[in-house]
Amino acid sequence: MSHTIIVGIDGSDNAECALQWAITHAQKTSSQIRIVSAYTVPGVNMSQADIVYPADFDSAVKKTVEDIAEAAAATVTKAGVPVSTTIAPGDASGVMVEHSKNAALAVVGARGRGGFAGRLLGSVALAMPAHSQCPTVVVPSTWPTRVMPTTPLPVDDPVRTTDDPTAEEDRRTRPDFSGEVVAAVDPFETDTPVLRAAASQAAIYGVPLRLVGVTATHILSPEWMPSEEHLIRMYDEAAKSFTAAADSLKGDFPDLEVRYSVFDAPATEVLVSATYTAELMVIGSRGRGGFVATVLGSTSQGVLSHAVCPVRVVRVNRRQPGRRR
Repeated sequence: MSHTIIVGIDGSDNAECALQWAITHAQKTSSQIRIVSAYTVPGVNMSQADIVYPADFDSAVKKTVEDIAEAAAATVTKAGVPVSTTIAPGDASGVMVEHSKNAALAVVGARGRGGFAGRLLGSVALAMPAHSQCPTVVVPSTWPTRVMPTTPLPVDDPVRTTDDPTAEEDRRTRPDFSGEVVAAVDPFETDTPVLRAAASQAAIYGVPLRLVGVTATHILSPEWMPSEEHLIRMYDEAAKSFTAAADSLKGDFPDLEVRYSVFDAPATEVLVSATYTAELMVIGSRGRGGFVATVLGSTSQGVLSHAVCPVRVVRVNRRQPGRRR
């Protein structure tokens, strides 16, 4: 298996954030980094405007991109990580997807140079989690300086958790998952690709793994209101399932501390709130619902758009149950 991390570089500040994250990860995993940059020459409809590019315009554009890639490579070399560069003509998303075929991990910034000012995600950050042949880490522009909002998302306390309920003095603003890798896992599944990927990441970084699940009773039809007895039974089943999930990891990760929290609240709000304290969020690429043509689930898109910590997206086929890997 390849131990290459590909990093999309376009000269933006966010790409620099992604590169720094990738360097740290490469150092911990003894991986090499491949800097990937793409360029296109603007096309002009000559019937609309009489514009003629210089004969060497293509070479000038390529040279600018090469300079950006070489500067990034110099940063990687200075950190003691093996590095190579690839400059390719074409759309950046397509180039990154193609290079993901022989990479262990892809790292991109949430925002690039292009796109509309109001877009929360750049085109590459949207395309890679959906189409990459390897896991993708999307790094927000605020990382590692994580700015807390003045009015954080209000999230109710978990309905089941391994934490001591008296440990936190103030639980009214958001869950505190400081120093943990958080995995967004179905609370009724005991073994999934997301679980395994998150456990591996937590073990590499030597931090606890936090399983976060959402029972989502808030979306049930008003014609059927669950009783208190039903809710308690469901919460207990979710806790039991997470305990079994933690046990399933002991063989491969005997020293890993696994904690869990089960919430009965909107999934996107819970997970985005968790990114304000987590070291890394690990999510799957597909959800339960949505249109067949939708490659990223709505929750995944919501988390990627609003997360303030790096998010690792693991490709998961919605039509097949997770298998142990």
